[in-house]
Amino acid sequence: MTGDTTTTTLAVLPIDAISVREGWNPRSGDDDIEHQALADSVRAQGILQPLLVERTDERAVLLDGHRRLAAARAAGITDVPVIERTGEDGEAPQLAAALAANMRRRGLDPIEEARAYERAAKAGWPQRRIAEAVGCSPRHVSQRLRLLRLPHGVQEAIGGGALPLSAVPTVETIAAVAPAVADALAAALATGTITAAEVSDHPEGALTELAQDEANGKGPSLVAVPGYQDLAALPLHADLAARAVASGVTGVSFSAEDMDAARAFGCLIEFPDRGDRYWHRGFVADPAFIADRVALHVERAEERARQEAERRATAQAETASAGADDDAAAESDEDRRRRERREAAENRRAARLANLDLGRRALLAYGEPADVTMALARAVALVALHHHAQDAAQGLRLTHERLQRTETTTTKAGATRERVRYPERHEAETALTEWIEAARTPAQVLGRTVQALLAAFYADQEALPQSERRAADIPGRYGSGIAAPLPGVMDGLARDVLPERLATRLRERVAWPQRATALDADEDQAVPADGEAQAA
Repeated sequence: MTGDTTTTTLAVLPIDAISVREGWNPRSGDDDIEHQALADSVRAQGILQPLLVERTDERAVLLDGHRRLAAARAAGITDVPVIERTGEDGEAPQLAAALAANMRRRGLDPIEEARAYERAAKAGWPQRRIAEAVGCSPRHVSQRLRLLRLPHGVQEAIGGGALPLSAVPTVETIAAVAPAVADALAAALATGTITAAEVSDHPEGALTELAQDEANGKGPSLVAVPGYQDLAALPLHADLAARAVASGVTGVSFSAEDMDAARAFGCLIEFPDRGDRYWHRGFVADPAFIADRVALHVERAEERARQEAERRATAQAETASAGADDDAAAESDEDRRRRERREAAENRRAARLANLDLGRRALLAYGEPADVTMALARAVALVALHHHAQDAAQGLRLTHERLQRTETTTTKAGATRERVRYPERHEAETALTEWIEAARTPAQVLGRTVQALLAAFYADQEALPQSERRAADIPGRYGSGIAAPLPGVMDGLARDVLPERLATRLRERVAWPQRATALDADEDQAVPADGEAQAA
């Protein structure tokens, strides 16, 4: 309550003596059927709950009861019961009284509530006083007012209940960068294409669906980074599109570099506070920025084409020069063989010196690196995964829930069944590449590499149909050489993360060679040596 004194008086007033101010009804939605039902009730029983009015020098101003007043007029009633309120003068306290009455009787939706707060604030009341008048905290008022900064489509989704308040922070993050994307997200919520749970729990997945709608011509221009993008789906101006065609560029692989540039430009939609469950990805909806980055990739392709053309021109010139030399006096066969032997000896000596120089330089540069750089980590990771790319992709599709889709069906008997849809192998390989490329630190590169290898070697293939299983053996498990210690190293890393089902299999697999070795030793002791057999 405020510190001002407010008094009320019960009275009956002619219906024409009550004035209604435009825009004072906090409720923005009227239902014709509900209005007719209320009018019928008023006609039969009269107005059971008095209207709330503010007495002024001229007449009574309606604060609460807009729907009841309209129903009374439709029912032909001439006099209505009212509660006359007197107290602090001014528009703000009257608005606060109307808002409080509406909220006590039937809850306003968040947008209606926010607009009522806004009108009271414009009438001169601070947020603290509005909160005291309606019985809530100043923080609640501030949060409601923030909703009015959102795009119109988002406000409609909140008011209509399609977008719950729990998802508002995520939509605010999107709207701060790209209001059109936030509106498109609200439209998708209204049509059921995207659910509110997806927006709250998996915003990147929701934006990925919007990007797919954009590719089909249904949504805003939205590009995921890092990731590959077909240029045919981008709104590029004619000159840039023609340059891309001329240079043979049909698509662009946006990298972490492009993601950093978008963040610096201020057009990157990302959710860093959600953590990195699988791989971090952002979205760009700025056509100008997208065109600039595409132009940069096209320029690089043009430069590579120019260098290739220069190389070919040089090769053609050398070929022409060699043809001219053929017209000169031909050397004898003996001279030619002697020259070739001399050149071969010089090449061997030069190669040996270059190799020794490489060894010395590599030792100085990488003998004991002061720091593990991104280049070092990526070199090790890409070489390690190159020979196990398909196995790692298989493990990724089995262990990363983000790549899977669960479908729920109901049988005729009423039973519910769930079926997991795994991505195709080429999709999993693309996801693996993007996951490694999106790593931001050397430690993250190596960590993701280890995760991929653990998934490749230890994931349970029985989750898949028999035809899709792909068992992978750790190099060195059945042989010798440099990879011989690798199974023990990988088993040690796996023990810290394997669930009990997989840990049991690992223990059985490790114990079997030990039992086999013990059996071999027992057999060796049981068979006598040749000398002992002869003595017997």
